[in-house]
Amino acid sequence: MKVKKEFEPVPLIMITDLEALKVAADPLRNQIMELIEPAPITVGVIANKLGLAPNKLYYHISLLEKHGFIQVVETTVRGNLIEKKYWLTAYDFDIDSELMNFRSPAGQENMVAMFLAAVDSTREDLRRSMEARVSNLGQGAEPNKRKVVLSRETVRISDQKAEEFVERFNGLIREFSAEDQPDGDEQIWALNVFLYPSFYYEAEGQDDPAEESK
Repeated sequence: MKVKKEFEPVPLIMITDLEALKVAADPLRNQIMELIEPAPITVGVIANKLGLAPNKLYYHISLLEKHGFIQVVETTVRGNLIEKKYWLTAYDFDIDSELMNFRSPAGQENMVAMFLAAVDSTREDLRRSMEARVSNLGQGAEPNKRKVVLSRETVRISDQKAEEFVERFNGLIREFSAEDQPDGDEQIWALNVFLYPSFYYEAEGQDDPAEESK
């Protein structure tokens, strides 16, 4: 067995490359990275947890490794097979603001891609969670009624009030993240938050219908 000596993910890596951003935006690769985050893990274990065949993951694992999101930290030889354990290269990844410049078409496309990736990842996580829970119950798992929150609200508030909500949300997210116990047997919970200004198109040169009827 070969172990990369004293490897530890760095605190933060900034994504500055467009190709790397596209790799990170894929919903399946999002889920792979979430599973790899707590500790080194093999492709076989990832596949089992996702309910997929390992050969469905090798391409995605290769891309994540190529673009520096994960790396091999342990290699074990089992007969004629080589078993590799992967770990994230950083505990957190952030995106260079230049790649998300909303004033440029490319920046807009990148922002939309990241939002859609988060939505798709959440959808796939929910679908898999429900299917896996039914399967686990069928194998004798204990029923447990857990509360979940599913909500969408739109309100008209000032920018100042929105900033206050953002700060409070960020505080709750930090508190939620700090509770993580990667070495324990506790249930995994997923938190997804989207808070953004919702715009509508303004019709140029079009009179108000109410004015026309007068």
